[in-house]
Amino acid sequence: MEKMYYYRNGDQQIGPVSLDQMRGAVTPDTYVWAEGMANWQTVSQVPELMSQLGLAVQSQPQPQPQMQSSTPSYQQPQYNTNEGGSMPPKPDNHMVLSIITIFICQPLGIIALVMSLQSDSAYKSGNYDGAVKKAQTAKTLSLVGIIGSVVFIVLYILMFVVAAGAGALQSY
Repeated sequence: MEKMYYYRNGDQQIGPVSLDQMRGAVTPDTYVWAEGMANWQTVSQVPELMSQLGLAVQSQPQPQPQMQSSTPSYQQPQYNTNEGGSMPPKPDNHMVLSIITIFICQPLGIIALVMSLQSDSAYKSGNYDGAVKKAQTAKTLSLVGIIGSVVFIVLYILMFVVAAGAGALQSY
């Protein structure tokens, strides 16, 4: 399957598009994003994309963003949501799975639902990586709750079958 990209044309986000659809529509200064990329980057910052699109490498060095000493290096990247939707697509928050889990295993289902809601909040505030992490946590909690409950029910039924069988043997 061909890798799909998103790119920005002014304030407009375009995509997903294939590499062929990007030819002629982007320049080395165009911002692009694809699944697997941490942040939006200019085409010139992605050398393999430059060569695949047949764009000439600029002889002028690209200005590097200045690091502020007050910004910790572990801070989540923030995306600007006010300029035409420059964030990657919203991740699946697994809310339906969380709600189903509430009916099967309430404690884990409630926590999973909270994580799903926090995923939406993180995405809306511009924290894409945080949204993905919270969505994955919601999915994991839901699956643990569902699988754990099924295992418990099977063991519970098995216990009654064994007890009934033992009772039947004692009557002879």
